[in-house]
Amino acid sequence: MSRDPHLDDRRVGRKQRLHNPYNCAGSLEVQHDNGTWYRTTTTYFRSFSGPRRITAPERIVQGMESLSIPVVTREYDGPVFAMDTNFEYIGPVLNGYVKKEMLNEARDASMLD
Repeated sequence: MSRDPHLDDRRVGRKQRLHNPYNCAGSLEVQHDNGTWYRTTTTYFRSFSGPRRITAPERIVQGMESLSIPVVTREYDGPVFAMDTNFEYIGPVLNGYVKKEMLNEARDASMLD
């Protein structure tokens, strides 16, 4: 089977700008199997296939008034991307991180059908 060159580790030095369709400035959290919410980085947030939420101020205000702005937590139901790629993962909820090797495995399995 031929492999997708964009998903292989041969091009380690070549990086692309990762697409983040959400507010990265908020507090990004993911929920694991034990039901606990864990704060995470943008890289892991975008590749987590499971419950995700973002906590951020209701609006942006400068100065002392910003201290009285309420903080809002919202569930995030956006796309899941494979780790360090812009390839969208479409599949069952794993409650884990989607790695780029998983996309090659899924593609190879679909070609055998």
